[in-house]
Amino acid sequence: MGRVSNKPMGFIALLACCGLAWSARTQADGQTPDPQALGIAEAMLDYCAKAYPSSAVKFQYQITRLTHGLSAETLAKVRSSEEYRRARDAEGDFVGKVDPRNAKRVCSKPLLAGK
Repeated sequence: MGRVSNKPMGFIALLACCGLAWSARTQADGQTPDPQALGIAEAMLDYCAKAYPSSAVKFQYQITRLTHGLSAETLAKVRSSEEYRRARDAEGDFVGKVDPRNAKRVCSKPLLAGK
């Protein structure tokens, strides 16, 4: 009999906290998102869109909500930063290791807690 992994629960906790971190991790002007928080959030939403293609529009909408009010220039600058790319790549690698059977648990949690 296989050993039970704690990874899914840790992953779910990370996802739930991501929404809280997102709102708290912006620059003082409130208009520039934290590159690390955005990279993590977008990697999670991309993972869920791939796991559930029929819900891809819903996950894309979440990305739109995350970036609402930000100029294309600001988003391009953030997304081209090393911090964003490292965070997105690391999160993408992490979620890539999640057993597909756990995708529903992960993707059913709200990314934008309290939004």
